[in-house]
Amino acid sequence: MIFSWILATLLLFLLLTLLWFVSCKKKDVSIVDPAWSLGIVFQPIVLFLFQSEKTLFQLFILVLTGIWAFRLSGYLIYRNWGKGEDKRYTEMRIRDPHFQDTSLFKIFWFQGLLMTIVALPLNLMMGLGVPFHLWSLVPMAVACTGLIYEMIADMQLVEFKQDPKNKGLILDSGLWGLSRHPNYFGEFVFWWGIFGVSLPLMWYITWVSPVLMSILLLKVSGVTLLDRHLKEKKGFSDYEKRVPPFFPRFF
Repeated sequence: MIFSWILATLLLFLLLTLLWFVSCKKKDVSIVDPAWSLGIVFQPIVLFLFQSEKTLFQLFILVLTGIWAFRLSGYLIYRNWGKGEDKRYTEMRIRDPHFQDTSLFKIFWFQGLLMTIVALPLNLMMGLGVPFHLWSLVPMAVACTGLIYEMIADMQLVEFKQDPKNKGLILDSGLWGLSRHPNYFGEFVFWWGIFGVSLPLMWYITWVSPVLMSILLLKVSGVTLLDRHLKEKKGFSDYEKRVPPFFPRFF
């Protein structure tokens, strides 16, 4: 497994470097965002292909995470099409005169490191194999629930934004009336479910994956960042009081 994992990691960073070259030509680092989810499933796919003995359970896990990855990547491409570089990267470009060069390390390779950590449970399940037990159905159901929850939340947001009457307004119905970031909550549930499926396979290492994803969603690129943008919209103060930020309030 170690050789396959090293090869998969090197290939991932090679692809991220090529993507960085493209970003330099386009002067748009935002193209790394749709690559985030694809990069997470890249290593597990390589490890699975190198396995001499493959199981249907491994394939099912890979298909499930593949659906998560390609759906999220496609959604981000659709959402950001024609909008230019994200404000986060534009601000970094202004602060750093050498950003075009340093973005390889600051953005692309750093995200590659995060991808590798998040993919830990998947890499171990694909490289070492994980037996199927009846109790595995519980975390699998959790992961599937998180994926469906995230998909519904994104679809509701797309429909809301397609109506010109809603420009500048905040979506506060459907899943978005239960929490301010239901798409991130769905992703949170998904990755804790994947971690559960990998148990008891080296749990003392793989716990880092869902914890890191939780930190990213709650404190880095998720809730904190998005709330900062939502504050500019009409009615946010009332929305903030009524609707919890992350964990949904069903009652």
